Amino acid sequence: MNMIPIFALMLAPNPPIPISDLQMRDIGCVAVIGIVAHEQRSGAEALASYADVRESGKRWAGIVGERVMQESGQPREVVAFAIKQAVEAEQAKVIGMDDDAKSKDYVRNRFNECQSVMDRQLAATDASTSAAAVDNSASMLAAEPDWQTDEPDKIALYRTQLGEDLGNPHRIRYCKTLVDISYKEISGREGADSRDAKAFARLANAFAMKARGLPAAGKPKPISAEELQVELENEPSNEEKMARCLRLGESLALAMPPE
Repeated sequence: MNMIPIFALMLAPNPPIPISDLQMRDIGCVAVIGIVAHEQRSGAEALASYADVRESGKRWAGIVGERVMQESGQPREVVAFAIKQAVEAEQAKVIGMDDDAKSKDYVRNRFNECQSVMDRQLAATDASTSAAAVDNSASMLAAEPDWQTDEPDKIALYRTQLGEDLGNPHRIRYCKTLVDISYKEISGREGADSRDAKAFARLANAFAMKARGLPAAGKPKPISAEELQVELENEPSNEEKMARCLRLGESLALAMPPE
């Protein structure tokens, strides 16, 4: 018997641990959602009344897999094998039921149970991601503005962007929404009297005043698949979008009459 891998695991700083019951519950639900999603992709009429989980299920499977690997230290192959076994166990359980109505009830109940688990975890993930983005935005606002840079190229770029944004109703409305959401999250978490909440309240007021004088928003123009692909490829990061909105908001706030 080759004992080297065993000793290597024993000496590792974070040796793998068995997958827990709670992790196995999520793996089992990933299997259930995955089976339903597979049938939905195949156009199965029997699952037409089920919520569409093709995209959300794929996303959740990735989240669960990564989390189980991080928490347990198990390699990707072990987690993938556990999911495969869970799929086979669910399918065998349904096949083993003689009563068709009973098997349908079982699938429906398991789906409802697992969809609830999935929705809660996806909502928690989205909330965590949003909070991180807001915290980063608050840090950018509290820090020295990045347009106060000694780099001539950046100064020229920021001035050009600012000139474009001040005359762009779509950009102003977009940034107003982004700042409003950030203010709501920060004030809800830290209170309206916190430094960051007051800073975002000032920007929100500036955007609100500017938005009052904007013309009514027109209907969006149709866009081809090719044009959409180009836009997506050139889409800036969330941090870049927020930084640009903060620069615009600061300029609008400076133009506001004193209270």
